[in-house]
Amino acid sequence: MNSLPPRSFHAALGPITIAALLVLLAWLFTSGRSPAPRFAPPGAVSASVIEQAQPALALPLSGSYSSRSTQRLLVMSADELLSEQEEARLAADLERALDYVVVRFGHSPNGTISTYLGHEPTCGLHGIAYTSMRTVQVFTCRELPLSRALSIAAHEFVHQLSHDRYGKAHLQADLVLMEGVATWGAGSYWLGHAPDFRTFVRPWLERNEALPLATSYVGRPISDMNKLYYQWASFVEFLLERDGRERFDILYTTGSGAPGSADYRRVYQRTFAELEAEWKAWVLGP
Repeated sequence: MNSLPPRSFHAALGPITIAALLVLLAWLFTSGRSPAPRFAPPGAVSASVIEQAQPALALPLSGSYSSRSTQRLLVMSADELLSEQEEARLAADLERALDYVVVRFGHSPNGTISTYLGHEPTCGLHGIAYTSMRTVQVFTCRELPLSRALSIAAHEFVHQLSHDRYGKAHLQADLVLMEGVATWGAGSYWLGHAPDFRTFVRPWLERNEALPLATSYVGRPISDMNKLYYQWASFVEFLLERDGRERFDILYTTGSGAPGSADYRRVYQRTFAELEAEWKAWVLGP
């Protein structure tokens, strides 16, 4: 894609391909058996966010769509993608997901969110949020349960709510916080049977398998990207539990895109490395 803002290095990674491969990998490792601790549970999936100013590039859709409106959503789904029963409940399920993340994130949408459910012929499940345009796209196929698409939508809705809460500062947010809060905000849509993200990531730290929080997923295995999203969510959980939302909101507006780029020292009087050490102790603590 062209004309992306400077901070959106997601585009350089081929976000659709990355998200699709990540979700496929998680699905292969969890389908039909208990999830391995290293991978997302069946109900949790990873997604991408792109900030894009060119409307012509923001809707790479083809085919025919049916549409329904709810109080806060314009829902469009590709014809013949869903079963009759799924089609009938799609808008209500999406509205329910939005209700959930609004309560968890603590901010209501500033306007209608256009939400597209498109067909992905290869079944590479993935999602994109064009938050400047209030547009979320999720791509799936008939072979995958609707619940997986809803998990992606929940994550993407939080990206939109972040833009609504923080304004243009969201476009420059520290990647740890941007993807961390979107994953944390999706909560039970990503956690499977785990009660919280602290519990979810604890086995990785206990086995010394955790990645440094400031790690970029550029050029790394898809499993590492998956792991980073969960670690970042648990780091956000840690910051919110320890110091509250007011400080977190200030921090979120100080980033410059790269992981660990927010002004942690000014907001928390600690360096990012010091906070990471405290986060590890918190995860491993009682």
